[in-house]
Amino acid sequence: MTTIEKIVVLAKAIPAKHLIHGEITCVAGISLGDNKWRRLHPVPTSLLSKSYFMKFSIIEVKVDNWIGQHQRLEDRHLVNYVGCSGRMNDWENQRAFLEGHVDQSVDSIISSGRSLGIIKPTIEDFYRDANGRLRYRFRDAANNPYNLVCREWEALALANKYPDPRDFNKVKSKFCEWMIEKRDPYFVIGTTADNVTKMVVAVHYPPKTKS
Repeated sequence: MTTIEKIVVLAKAIPAKHLIHGEITCVAGISLGDNKWRRLHPVPTSLLSKSYFMKFSIIEVKVDNWIGQHQRLEDRHLVNYVGCSGRMNDWENQRAFLEGHVDQSVDSIISSGRSLGIIKPTIEDFYRDANGRLRYRFRDAANNPYNLVCREWEALALANKYPDPRDFNKVKSKFCEWMIEKRDPYFVIGTTADNVTKMVVAVHYPPKTKS
């Protein structure tokens, strides 16, 4: 059934080529209607410039049930992008929204039947693996260790700006050292289409609060 929803955008996946739709991505966020996660696809990357929407934009979309091969709880087919009605620009509003949806651990996301959720990580390392993928080594609030691929679009764009391995410290300095020292990071955790492989699909980083 086709419905119109307002969604707070919390994640934008790395783009991929599609034979029918061209360059597309999927976008995930929280519906303001029922306060639950949505994963929208296919989303043309032409909609993702700042003039259209970015993370924490509030977008209005027409969606239908997903009927793909692998159906996850949050998956919706994007029928039409209606427009952007605003954005949460203030760091404290963003932090409050994230805190309102934080999960206790990565395991608690999966055990709830969802394939999307938010955790508060303790970051230990950020690096490029032997296959060229960006990865985070971290612990969640339950002190469980993880080493997951990072598909944060902003991180990939910065890494592509510095393809020489000798320059990777410029990427790591922001997505690891600066995050640890100056910011209060939140990870959006998602899974692959088969709902098996976990990954970091977005990073949010409001400033550390003053003690």
